[in-house]
Amino acid sequence: MIHTTVPLADAVGKHISHFCPFELGTQDDLNHCAHLVSHLMGYEFGSTCKNRTWAEKQRPEKGATIRVNEIFNQCLDRGAWADRPAHLSSCLIFVTHKSNMDRPGHLLRMKDGSKKHIGIYVAGTVWHYSNSADKVVQDTEMGFMRTFERAYHLPGETVTFYYGAFL
Repeated sequence: MIHTTVPLADAVGKHISHFCPFELGTQDDLNHCAHLVSHLMGYEFGSTCKNRTWAEKQRPEKGATIRVNEIFNQCLDRGAWADRPAHLSSCLIFVTHKSNMDRPGHLLRMKDGSKKHIGIYVAGTVWHYSNSADKVVQDTEMGFMRTFERAYHLPGETVTFYYGAFL
């Protein structure tokens, strides 16, 4: 079961600034998918929206992780979407190019390539931040996958999906 700071249905249609009290939340030209997921899930590790200026670092509000690969690489359970355990009906869903993934030893890791996205998956529905519409959207699992297969399609690259959970 996934626990979020607000009900996911209540997040739909809202701009990232609704969740983020820092300047980063006002910058529509940036990618906010990991930023949103982190505010909703309470993730504050690695690069955060709070760590961009000295003044913001001093504020009492909690920041949120802003990099997709940092979230993926912190997940205790992670793998290819097709290999997602049947009991995992709530988790994070990631999309990137296959070339952005690495397996040093037995551990699957996401590199810092430019094409990557994250959403929150619950029983067939995905909530994520649409950077083109500048708002939280809700989609079906298949709709999410179709959207990113088209958006990330490049000759010679394979668009791949992954799951991640903190357990």
